[in-house]
Amino acid sequence: MIAVLGIFATLFVVQPAFSLEKKSTKEAEPARGPHGGKLFGDDDFQVEVTIYEPDIPPQSRVYFYEYGEPLDPDAVKISMELHRIDRVDVFSYRKQDDYAIGDKVVEEPHSFDVKIQAIYKGKTYNWEYASYEGRTELSPKAVESAGLVIESAGPATIRSTLHVTGRIIPNEYELLHLTPRFSGVVKTIKKQLGDTVQANEVIATIESNESLTLYEVRSKIAGTVIQRDVSLGEVVSDGDELFVVANLESVWAEFNIYRSDIQKVKKGQTVIIRNGKDDPSVTEATISYVSPVSSPDTQAFLARAVVPNTSMKWNPGLFILGEVVLDQEHVPVAVKADALQTFRDWDVVFQRKGNLFEIAILELGRRDGEWVEVLSGLEPETEYVTENSFVVKADVLKSGASHDH
Repeated sequence: MIAVLGIFATLFVVQPAFSLEKKSTKEAEPARGPHGGKLFGDDDFQVEVTIYEPDIPPQSRVYFYEYGEPLDPDAVKISMELHRIDRVDVFSYRKQDDYAIGDKVVEEPHSFDVKIQAIYKGKTYNWEYASYEGRTELSPKAVESAGLVIESAGPATIRSTLHVTGRIIPNEYELLHLTPRFSGVVKTIKKQLGDTVQANEVIATIESNESLTLYEVRSKIAGTVIQRDVSLGEVVSDGDELFVVANLESVWAEFNIYRSDIQKVKKGQTVIIRNGKDDPSVTEATISYVSPVSSPDTQAFLARAVVPNTSMKWNPGLFILGEVVLDQEHVPVAVKADALQTFRDWDVVFQRKGNLFEIAILELGRRDGEWVEVLSGLEPETEYVTENSFVVKADVLKSGASHDH
């Protein structure tokens, strides 16, 4: 952990506590050494901790001084621990030129509590300080009032999709066109447009022109009257369409597929259907039909899915958005796409440990509208903010916990 020393100069709030065996002194901010690093100790022995990173991964370098003069690194045994939000990085050192170099990279973010131990001429020196970046602390009450949602990172299914548009229409296999059996005069009409009907319920009565007797027009299915083309007292002929009754608990979603995309769309694929950008209603269905011919007017092909509609949210006539799932793959670790924020030039989420919230720098892979694959930077089961993460970012920026070497 030695590597991550808080050489990150100004950006971190540093509160060192120095102890020289029996001696102990406190300073608000460590002094700066000749190499721009944090300087610890007294005149007889001093340690300068730096992070060197121009054009290379961040590297921990430590310089030693005795009465202000450079000291051979081999004369000092040095170690360091960086206590991060989720782990402890331990650094050991070896001599290189006029400094001691850490045995590992000081990984970003440079946010940790640092513990340094140096042994020189039989004396043991210990220093501690805090250096935070991209971190803030929020009470449970603050988390609740900010509307933060916390979830755990884990496996997800990433989908490759084709975005399409379409509309909802009645399911023609659940549609009934009611016509009179005989010509006659309409004597009663029992259902109006939009009324619900039960199976075998009487909708109208007609007096036959031939027998002058009344007969009933009944619906053979339960559903809703979506069309009425008859008036009381009207003379109708057999074959005239009087009513259309539709069972709207099952509807069709029909999508326009451009000629450039038609080879990608197949029967049996899943399609994710949304009412619109501002409507949370969403459902999934299976493509049951793909037209082999295109529309002569638009040159678009038609793809259809049967949509269960017991909730009655998918009303015929609605324009809808669709995502045809072309491919999907299970990934071991993913985060919600809405959880992502940018911090400096990184893609991050805010991980939680108790009341602490800190950036986790992510290497991202595949993504869809909901999930983003995490290649590195976040372990499975790590808690992170999935909703309103911008509130945490704003609090971090306000606190000034930033990076500065």
